[in-house]
Amino acid sequence: MDIESYGNGVELLVSIPQCETCENYIKGDLLHCRCYDWELKLRVTEDETEPEDQIPQCETCENYITGDLSHCKCYDWELRLSETEDKIETEDKKIVKNRNVVTAYFLDSRMWMWHYAIVAVLIGCVAYWFYCQPRFHDLTVELGTETISVESFMTEFADARNAGIVTDLSTVDISVTGSIPLTLRSGRKDEMVTLTIEDTTPPEAEFISWMQKPPDYTPDPYDFVVSYYDLSDVKVYFAENVAVSPDYEDQSFTVVVEDASGNAVSQVCTLSIVWMKSEYTMELGESLSKEDLLYDSDRDGYRIDQSDIDVINESGVGEYMVASLVDENVCKVRVADTTPPELSVTDISVFKGKKVTVDDFVETCSDISGDVEVSLVTEPDVDTPGVQTMTIKATDINGNTATATATLAVVRDKKPPVIKGLTTLSVAKHSVPDYLAGVSAIDVADGACEVTYDAGRVDLTVAGTYFVTYTSKDKDGNIATSKRTVVVGHDQEDTDALAASIAAGLSSDPEAIRDYVRNTIRYSHNSGGDDPVWYGFTNKSGDCLVHALCLQSLLSKKGYETRLIWVTNRSHYWLIIHLNGVWRHIDATPGNWHTRYSLMTDEQRYSILQGRDWDRSAWPACE
Repeated sequence: MDIESYGNGVELLVSIPQCETCENYIKGDLLHCRCYDWELKLRVTEDETEPEDQIPQCETCENYITGDLSHCKCYDWELRLSETEDKIETEDKKIVKNRNVVTAYFLDSRMWMWHYAIVAVLIGCVAYWFYCQPRFHDLTVELGTETISVESFMTEFADARNAGIVTDLSTVDISVTGSIPLTLRSGRKDEMVTLTIEDTTPPEAEFISWMQKPPDYTPDPYDFVVSYYDLSDVKVYFAENVAVSPDYEDQSFTVVVEDASGNAVSQVCTLSIVWMKSEYTMELGESLSKEDLLYDSDRDGYRIDQSDIDVINESGVGEYMVASLVDENVCKVRVADTTPPELSVTDISVFKGKKVTVDDFVETCSDISGDVEVSLVTEPDVDTPGVQTMTIKATDINGNTATATATLAVVRDKKPPVIKGLTTLSVAKHSVPDYLAGVSAIDVADGACEVTYDAGRVDLTVAGTYFVTYTSKDKDGNIATSKRTVVVGHDQEDTDALAASIAAGLSSDPEAIRDYVRNTIRYSHNSGGDDPVWYGFTNKSGDCLVHALCLQSLLSKKGYETRLIWVTNRSHYWLIIHLNGVWRHIDATPGNWHTRYSLMTDEQRYSILQGRDWDRSAWPACE
């Protein structure tokens, strides 16, 4: 019986009411109800006539429990309990008025045993029912789910603290669709569940709704899809049969992108067949033809004008339009210059301090556009010896550039200048020669260098051969020294003095003097220049004229009268000498023909001249 029924006056024999506040039984010493205990204390307090201002409180609900102001339910229940006890005493005189109803309840052993049995059965049923409830349920996830957790399978009966997945998930592939059996555990209980992976998401795809293709194009559905994405394999196909129209007509068809699970997206796309390209780019210098612009020049060549193509071939960089003669199609032809110049360079070596330019490195440079500007990207350092890598750039008028590298070797100048023009210098006696005329010094690093000379040993008053020393120095201190032969020319006085000195050492015999000349001066084809006598005596060589004049100079010093004579073609010279009142031929020229006779008559002389003769009227006869 509940407390509300008890409060409404329901008669009670074996059931014991409960306190509304503390929920304990409220009758007898065994109640253990503080509210009821306070009711007893209240009675004692009233009997002892406590002061009116001391109002006790209920230990349980802490409200005052005296009068209308107490508002204590515990006290109200005590009043009702008293009324109930009076009714019980009247109804059953066998029951003692102050007997504890709880004691009576426990004295009924049969009621006690049934209650406990019923409770035990109920508890067992509840426990069994709870044990039979599933801890986990099957799970369906979308393809692409990255992780699977045990919480996703749990029901409200699962023990989250002791739940886990028994199956090794490393052996489970969740990247494909299908059903996968899993073993899960909650506490000590294992259960089998099914993990279903399904794909209900269609692929993501980006289509090309309109496309132009040439007449020979074979339709391919993949050409109409820019990109697609799906977690499973994807196929692209046409929803209907597609064929290219031979009449250049536009065609529309459906392109489908479908994954392995049958999810699909589609779009209607249009294919336009064109006979001429919309754009064409050619390189400057190439030749444009109809074949470059038309997909089928044999079939559609009549549709464009050849003169438009000729104009483009004769033009430079730019954009040009080739219009159709039969419809509104237009092809934009772009002539571009993307070809860099052709540049060839070479390595060079220079001396320290020498200026270099880009032209020193460039061997060849050319470009189809014409002029090319060539420059040095790397600034050369010619003041520091060593090897440098130089970058040379060539730029054409359209901005295309080509670069090449070459090495610049800067070396120290260790070579002296080279003195040139030091040929033998012939000067006259008492002259003032210009020793630097025609003389120069060239250095490989510095170019022309200053030349100095020392002519201190040259005696211009005395004929002879002398040496002048020349010196040149470059900027690096390298010195070059060379000698030059200087011949101081003689005069007639010198020639006479030379002949006199030779004649002084000879006898007066003309034949002995002739033999000296013949044996001393060897034969050559040199006539001795301006002074054959000087030449013959100083160079010890000469032709027949030199021999004849040298012999004449010596015979003159000895006092003999002589004359120079020659054949009519002047191919041979000799002397005639006046001895003892007669004239005789005498010849100092070496050779067997000229030594056959010593002092000869005209007849003897003519006999050895090999048919040559002289003007006999011009010289005295030798008879």
